[in-house]
Amino acid sequence: MGADRRMFPGAWQTLDNSSVIEWPAHAGERSIAALAKRILAEHSIQTGDTLVGCSLGGIVACEMAKITPVSLVLIGSAINKTEISCLLSVLHPLIDLTPLTFLQRFAGKLPVDVAQMFSASDAEFTRAMCRAIFDWDGLTHAPVDLLRIHGRYDLVIPVPCGVQHVLNGGHLIAMTHSEDCVRIIRNKTGTQH
Repeated sequence: MGADRRMFPGAWQTLDNSSVIEWPAHAGERSIAALAKRILAEHSIQTGDTLVGCSLGGIVACEMAKITPVSLVLIGSAINKTEISCLLSVLHPLIDLTPLTFLQRFAGKLPVDVAQMFSASDAEFTRAMCRAIFDWDGLTHAPVDLLRIHGRYDLVIPVPCGVQHVLNGGHLIAMTHSEDCVRIIRNKTGTQH
């Protein structure tokens, strides 16, 4: 939930006309819709753009697609809350009891990008979005051009029905399988660079 541009290493840097949108500083948003509206207002996302979102980023991109006609590429993400692990669904109410700040300090001592991203994330943002995901109504019936890439071993969002490309990876396939993801996107969009 606190991923930053490090989520898109290597091959991602070769995509032309693309940019990474960092999470904005948390301003008290308590819903996926509020966060999506804020990101749309703060960035020049236009009709016809393609949004690539991983995990929570994909969920927020789905909500943006309900407001502005865009194409979506979801990588290890969900189009509704029922696709999220049943265990996480059951455990999410405990987020307020979880010592996130302590866990972040511990994670910050690990030299792995994922741990570093988690340690730098806003604990209140994480708490708010953990609650918001399970209140979200999903992509619903918004007409959208949708490409889904997923990790076969994803424990956060097990492979949902309708995924076009399943890679031999976990929840962080945007990082671990960047070349495969970019190749699939290029094949879909017809871009060469």
